[in-house]
This record gives sequence, C-alpha cells and structure tokens, in this order.
Amino acid sequence: MDFDRKIILFYFLALIFSCSKDSGSDVEVESINLISVYDNSGAIINDGDENISTNLVLRLIFSKVISITSFENTFNINPSVPENNISFDYKSSNTVVEITLNLEYNTSYNISLQGNIGNNGEQLSQPFNLNFKTQVDDTIYYRPPCTSIADCKRSVLISKESVQGNFDFYSNYDIYEDKAKWENLKKAVIVIHGGSFNADDYFGHLTSTFLDLGLSNSTVLISPHFKSEAENSDDLYWRPYIYRDGKLSGSQLKISSFEVLDIIIDRLSNKEFFPVLDEIIVTGTSSGGRMTHTYAAANRSESKYSSINFEYIVSNSQYFYYPNSERINEQTNNLYSPSGCSGMNNWPFGYQNVPEYINVLDKESFDNIFVNRSVTYLNGNGNYENGDINTDNCEYVLLGSTRFKRGENMFRYMNLKYNDNHNHKRVIVDGVSHNGRRMYQSSEFKSLLTQLFND
Repeated sequence: MDFDRKIILFYFLALIFSCSKDSGSDVEVESINLISVYDNSGAIINDGDENISTNLVLRLIFSKVISITSFENTFNINPSVPENNISFDYKSSNTVVEITLNLEYNTSYNISLQGNIGNNGEQLSQPFNLNFKTQVDDTIYYRPPCTSIADCKRSVLISKESVQGNFDFYSNYDIYEDKAKWENLKKAVIVIHGGSFNADDYFGHLTSTFLDLGLSNSTVLISPHFKSEAENSDDLYWRPYIYRDGKLSGSQLKISSFEVLDIIIDRLSNKEFFPVLDEIIVTGTSSGGRMTHTYAAANRSESKYSSINFEYIVSNSQYFYYPNSERINEQTNNLYSPSGCSGMNNWPFGYQNVPEYINVLDKESFDNIFVNRSVTYLNGNGNYENGDINTDNCEYVLLGSTRFKRGENMFRYMNLKYNDNHNHKRVIVDGVSHNGRRMYQSSEFKSLLTQLFND
C-alpha cells in the first residue's frame, strides 16, 4: 500500500514538473514597438541623415507605456554626451519620450536602444540604431522636411507702415530661419485653401503627394492660412471669403491677401536663403483656385524675379476672370455676348471695381499679363451633387451649368478668343468631383507636377 502511494506520488510530482516545464517554455515576453522618430521640427529622422541640428530634440513614439528607469538605463549615445547636455521628457502617459541633446558640430553619432523597456517588462520588438551626423557649422544647409502637420505650423510677423500683424502658415521647411542657406531646395509649391479655411488639410494632401513623388527633400511646400477671424489679438484675418479676391484684411494692419503671398515669395526668392530655388508653383482648389486665377495676373512677384519660373494651377474653381463681356454658350460652345447682367464684369469676373492692390494696373495691362501668364486649369469631371455651385446671381449662372463646365468654359474661351496666342492649358482629372484631396493626389496632378518641374 505504501509502495502504491509512493508510485502515485511520484507520477503526480512528475506531471506537475512536466506541466511547469511546458508552461514555462510556451511563455512569450510581450513586445513594444517603436512607431516613429521625429525631430523638434516635425521631420522624420532616418538612419544615415546628415546636417542634423546640434540642438536636437528627438521624439520617440512607442506603442505601449515605457518604464522610465529601464529606458534611461538602456539608452545609449556614442560618442557620449555630458550629463548636462542631455535630458528626457516623458509625455502621453509615457508612450512618447522627448530627448533633448546639445551636440557638437560636424560629428557622427550613434543612438541605440534595446531590451526590456516596457512598463510591464515588454521587450523592444527590434533593437533601435540611429546613425546621423550633425551640421558642419552654424549655417543650416539642409534639414529633413517636416511631415507632421501639427509640428509644421509656423508664423511670420508682417509689418507695414509701422503696424504689424501675425500670419500663420504651414511649411515643410522653416523658410524664415535666418541661419539657413537651403542648398537642397530647388522648387516651391504654395497651396491655397478653399472656403473651409483648412490650410492644415491642404498641407497634408500635398505632403502625401510629395512623398509619393520623392519631392520632399528638394521642394518647399507652403500652405498659407487666411483666417476668417482672429484667434489672437494681432492675427491677420479677412472677413469670410474676401481673401480670395485680393482684398484688405479686417485686422489693425490693412493688407491685401495678394500682398501676403508676395511677401512669402519675396522670402523664397531671396538668394541669401534659397540660393538654388528656380521655380514656384501657386495652386488652389475651389476658392483657393479662384484666388490663384486672379493672383496669376495681379501679382507683382513674377515680373520682379525674372530668374524664377512661375506656374499657376487652378483646381476645380467655379469662379473665373473674363477679360471682356463675352461668355460661352453651352448649346453651341461658341462665344456670345449676354445682356441684362450688370454684375458680370465686376471683380473678380471682370475688371470693374477692382481692389486697391490691383488698380495700379490699367485693364489693358492686366489683361495682357493674364493672357500670357502660365496658367493650368485642373478640372475634375466626376459627378457633382446638386447645389455644388453658386447660382444666386446672373454673373454666376453665366459662368456655366456645372463646376466642371465652368472650368471647361474658361479654357474654351481662351482658345476661341486668343487662338494660340495665350499661355493657358488644361488637364482633366477623370472621375473626381469637388474633392481637394483626391484632386491633389490624383495621377493627373502628379503627372502635371512632374512635367512642370522637369520642363
């Protein structure tokens, strides 16, 4: 009996040992992922990058909460940095770590991180190694482009006649960095938002297109924000929608929205900061397209900077400037002269009652500039919903029966009125209606952008 009990006990203990052993072998340590690595300008930092700022804030974003002690014990930088030149800041419930580093000029560094850094012992899914080299001297010749929208918001203080106003914009490079001499930036695109005043969205749309085309490292992207009301006391703003027509701001500083674009272009054209930049494209969708259409002729920048090529892309606008009182008859597709519409020649549909910024030019000079500027109509031919266009007044109705036809009518007018003696072109985006994201991420727009940059 005692022997049987011993046998049973033996098998029982053996079973427990076996289960414990099997259970232990199946236990897997959970992992934690490093999602992305940004610098303080919102740019993604890649292994092997050069010209990195000596005053670097490195932002590491993790998939789970990290252990502060474990993180700092496993974090390594080589060559080492004095203790007072490095600090750690933990955010978003310890899923984001910001590492502030004061580094030496013209020095190669390696940052590494591995092991169990999670708050519950989770292991970093794969070792992190980042090699980079800091800028040669105090001058900034290159930086990785900012791609994180929230981090790419900037502002400039504009002064005129002893009055100042703050203007916000988004850009992938800090264009007002006084220590910069951008040797990589050859092109610039300025994209103007529509009536939703969503400059951040348009910056995001074009950022995706730039990444797809590999343009981000050589092209400045700027998305101005023409606010409809002041968020702060010194903000520039324009009563709803008047920004698109070059009219004066409602803020203490009275300035045309067109002049604000000129000021931005002045900076881009300054060879001290942008020594190799040779092309600027201005584009906008919807109300941004309306602004682009008239700014193309009205602006003072193109004639001022003869070494820079200017292009204007008008995307899905429903409003257009016509040099005379003729319009397109959609039944015959020919020119005709409508009657009984007194507002059809008012700005921006014609040259009557033009804003202060524009009236320095007579109509003949303005029209001559308009005809000869390089303008491309980017027209989406998708299905538009009823009510997509403004038909409140006769001057709107005369432009065309749909948004697509209004763009087509404008281009047809140019061909019929000026034959081959104009510099306007047209690209149709197939299957896309009134959607700024789809227009700017379409294959047709990407092909147009590539063509314009390579001509």
